[in-house]
Amino acid sequence: MVSEQVLTLGPRLHFRCDEYPPFVVHAPSPISAGREGVNTFTDSVVTHLKQHFNISKTKKDESIVTNEVEGNKREKKHEWRCIDYCFWMIGYMCTTWWLLSLVYGCLPATLFGFEAPESPGVRLSREGVTALHPVVLVPGIVIGGLELWEGRSCAEGLFRKRLWVIVLFKSSKEHLSLHDETGLDPPGIRVRAVPGLVAADNFASGYLLWADLIENLARIGYEGRNLFMSAYDWRLSFQNTEIRDQALSRLKSHIELMFVTNGYKKVVVVPQSMGAIYFLHFLKWVETPPPMGGGGGGPGWCDKYIKAIMNISPAFLGDPRAVSNIFSTEGSVTFVRALASGILNFDYLGRQTLERVMRVCRTWDSIISLMPKGGETIWGGLDWCLEQWNTYDQEISWGSNSATFNLSCEAVWTDYDEMSRESIQKVAKKRDYTASTVFDLLNFVAPKMMKRGEAHFSHGIAKNLDDPKYAHHKYWSNPLETKLPDAPDMEIYCLYGIGILTERSHIHKFSTSEKDKSIPFQIDSSVDREEEGSWLQNGVYYVDGDESVPIVSSGFMCAKG
Repeated sequence: MVSEQVLTLGPRLHFRCDEYPPFVVHAPSPISAGREGVNTFTDSVVTHLKQHFNISKTKKDESIVTNEVEGNKREKKHEWRCIDYCFWMIGYMCTTWWLLSLVYGCLPATLFGFEAPESPGVRLSREGVTALHPVVLVPGIVIGGLELWEGRSCAEGLFRKRLWVIVLFKSSKEHLSLHDETGLDPPGIRVRAVPGLVAADNFASGYLLWADLIENLARIGYEGRNLFMSAYDWRLSFQNTEIRDQALSRLKSHIELMFVTNGYKKVVVVPQSMGAIYFLHFLKWVETPPPMGGGGGGPGWCDKYIKAIMNISPAFLGDPRAVSNIFSTEGSVTFVRALASGILNFDYLGRQTLERVMRVCRTWDSIISLMPKGGETIWGGLDWCLEQWNTYDQEISWGSNSATFNLSCEAVWTDYDEMSRESIQKVAKKRDYTASTVFDLLNFVAPKMMKRGEAHFSHGIAKNLDDPKYAHHKYWSNPLETKLPDAPDMEIYCLYGIGILTERSHIHKFSTSEKDKSIPFQIDSSVDREEEGSWLQNGVYYVDGDESVPIVSSGFMCAKG
């Protein structure tokens, strides 16, 4: 009887729920119940569950609930965020640009009866002008292409591929950055300048740089034997291009070679923007003896090999945008700032993108070469400036926040650390920074970068150029602290634009949000005022220039220097 009772009753199943009292169901033994007993037990369990937990939904109800859930998922799937619209807008703009460029290139020049303007090269060729002096081109910052020779595992497949200034992704940021102590290559990474004319002919499809000039020079007979692009790694300090790549030595050798192979005709050098002060550094380097860090060409080298220097938009006395670039990563061309200001509210594309750009740019010592030179003597103080507009004298000023900037007792913000909120407020308490006092500000917010820069560049005015200290290479790129070469027959020209609004100084604001820790400062685009004889737009003061370099920097040394 005992064995029969065990076979017929089987185990007991306990059901428990936190919101309901437990109950017990006796399950049939699998030996004695068979298929019918199991089915009966299943029906019994389902009935108990429905009664006990008040489950009374029909299949129709379950279907309705399921459809509602799926409908909600579909609705959520079609919800668009601002970042989606931003990506689509960028995609539409790029696609439209490429299509228009393609159509423009395919259309005949005489379409609709319009006659295409004759290029200077064609006109000069028709007039019988031919190549005479060999030409060397010296590009400026960012313009020259960079290619990867060695990198991390994330850069597989990018060997000798061009790396432009795109730092949205970790791999690009890592490979474009330099060592924050030496200013040279980080371990395991080698990025080098693209050699030859292709280094700076085009920045991207449809965005021409030196391509038009090269093409027009080719119309009158220039080619590889008498036309050379002096490519260099524009991220490095000027002396480091020689230490790491021997770029200055190769430029010297190439000029000597072109001189010999072109009938002993002197070379014409065409530097552009930062390339002008890079070549100014070269002129002093090539005359200096090797023990003093020079090229050993001697005092007469420039007069023997160089016919003329044609500077295009030279940044001899600096570019105020470099200050804002170091301070808030916004010192760039106007359309980049306009795009950045529209995406700053997006967590990833906004502040994180600018943070990545800042971390990369603060490893580039060349940016410090573009800091304003001459201090308040050239760029003005709080009550005057050379442009005679007293609203343009500050390099950086502040909006509605005021009160003292004390460097002595506050923590220093290194290139990768975060400032405390107290330190942020201390920075903003000093309302105005001029071309002289702004160096104190940058030493406070970017000490590692400024320490490297002070070893390679100077931004003052020499009182006595015969002082032996000016033989150091840090002074060679500053026209206010170095002599021109001993070359009485060498000619110097400056070609720059005028009458175009160009950035002169910036108004910044600091964010009180805890999210903006890495870049707590940004240009105050809400400040917009037009005055007679002056411009203030979107937090930027404008003056006369060529849209890139103010006329004080590009023209003063050529006219008065």
